[in-house]
Amino acid sequence: MSRTRPLTKVGLALAALLATLVALPIGASAHSGHRDNGSGGEATYTVTVRNLTGGQPLTPPNWAAHSQAADVFQIGRPATDGLQQVAENGRVQVLAAELEAAIDDQGLGVSGVGADGPILPGGQISFDVTTDADRFSLVAMLVCTNDGFAGLDARRLPSGVGQTRHYLVRAYDAGTEINTELRQDLVPEPPCGEGPGSTMSNPDLAEDGVVRPHRTLRGVGDLDPNLDWRGPVALVTITRG
Repeated sequence: MSRTRPLTKVGLALAALLATLVALPIGASAHSGHRDNGSGGEATYTVTVRNLTGGQPLTPPNWAAHSQAADVFQIGRPATDGLQQVAENGRVQVLAAELEAAIDDQGLGVSGVGADGPILPGGQISFDVTTDADRFSLVAMLVCTNDGFAGLDARRLPSGVGQTRHYLVRAYDAGTEINTELRQDLVPEPPCGEGPGSTMSNPDLAEDGVVRPHRTLRGVGDLDPNLDWRGPVALVTITRG
């Protein structure tokens, strides 16, 4: 998939902030084209996303069901504009529009935003996906980071009725912003940012890098050390109805 047509900052105050950034309702989706999921037609899947971190909220997850040929992100490749805006600023509607455009252009399945607020540490959300595609991808910002995100790319959907698949979701660095780990450079809401903060990309912090595994916080800034994490940051469970 091309760079221009990709599939690819907690409390109530943060929820209110994120709500102003989310332009799509729960489960909003676009549909075009057909991809066989192994059963010869559409199926409905229940997707549950659980935040495994001890302190990092996640933005509402952008998701897509698509063909094996597509990718929402790729390690070693530059992030798209949509992925950058999610990973840096929590602007999920930008990536949502990219996914919808990719589906409209290439007939790759369905996409949407899986919640209307953040997934708090230890919390979870669920949503349904109806599609004839056979792969599933998901992206959610690690809110208290410069450009970190939880990412699942092109994992297989369950093929049999009643079947469930579980996927551990790793953390990635979008490679688009220097990891200052300073509250002034993050979304201006507790427990992440303070003062004016930022919900827009700062050209002075631009990093011309590529997507890579995130090695968690390094302790170089003024963030609470409890915002650190180890291992997977989320668990995605997908059950076919």
